[in-house]
Amino acid sequence: MIIRLLTTDDVAQYRALRLKALQTNPESYLSTYESEKNKPLDSFAWELRYATSQPVNGYYGVFIDDQLVGYTQLERSYLAKQQHIAYLYSLYVDPAYRGKGHASKLLTYLGQLAKEKAGIERLFITCNRKNLPAQELYKKLGFKQYSIREKSVKWGNEYDDEIEMVKEL
Repeated sequence: MIIRLLTTDDVAQYRALRLKALQTNPESYLSTYESEKNKPLDSFAWELRYATSQPVNGYYGVFIDDQLVGYTQLERSYLAKQQHIAYLYSLYVDPAYRGKGHASKLLTYLGQLAKEKAGIERLFITCNRKNLPAQELYKKLGFKQYSIREKSVKWGNEYDDEIEMVKEL
């Protein structure tokens, strides 16, 4: 297993896995498969480039035998008075690779990287209230719930709340 920053060389694998995430677990993301399936490859490449900046911002992937099997985005705040915090977005691991610790290793790696390379002290993550496996994973890794945004997600006629969590590094 290798964890590394995704580059535009990874765009085809990232696009395929992103679309799979939106199909497999649509309840876990604010975007939808329908809104992203027709986006050109260049749009996904732009997303990877735009998200990447020093010292730690970007999409990070878990690779097994050169195959991207999971990813998440790490973003340090750009605001002068919030340089000590960062956010994690869009965690996904292919169902065939779940239950093997890949998500835990990815999040642990990024927490260490953020602390060592960027001086990050607090790491924030959000998930939908109905996404119980994500909540359990984050709690296991030391994240603590600090807020609930009620009815902040609406898909069709159904609402979900967002659970906001933080980890002290």
